[in-house]
Amino acid sequence: METKRGDECRTFAVAPGEKVDILELEELGRRYGIDIYLYFEDDLARNSTIEKDIETYKNTPEYERPFIPLGSFISFASSQDPGFLEKLKELPLILEVISCGEADIQGKSCRYITTLMPFLDEMEALPE
Repeated sequence: METKRGDECRTFAVAPGEKVDILELEELGRRYGIDIYLYFEDDLARNSTIEKDIETYKNTPEYERPFIPLGSFISFASSQDPGFLEKLKELPLILEVISCGEADIQGKSCRYITTLMPFLDEMEALPE
C-alpha cells in the first residue's frame, strides 16, 4: 500500500500539513473508521511509514513506542486525569496531520491518518 502526503487525502476531510484539534480527529476516526496515530518524534513521523513503524515496534509495548493510536492516547490521558477531555474542550490540543492513506497493517487493509504531537515550545502558553 502507499502512504499519501498530498492532495489525494482530501477524502479524509484533512490533508497533510493541516493543524487539527485532537477531539475533531478522534471524532473523524470514530465516525469514518479511520485509524489515527499520534507520533511523538518529528523525524520518525515525517520520514517513515505507519506500516514500517508498526512492524518495527511490534514487540514493544504500546505505551513505550514513539507513536500510539489516538484512542489509546486519549484513554490513557483520561485515566490519569478524569478531567482531561473537559480540559481539551477549554484548551484545544492541535495536532499536525503528517500523512494519510490506506495501509496493510497486521494483515488488514485500513485507512489511516498519522499526526504529530506539537513540541512544548510550539504550544501556546497557558493563560495565567
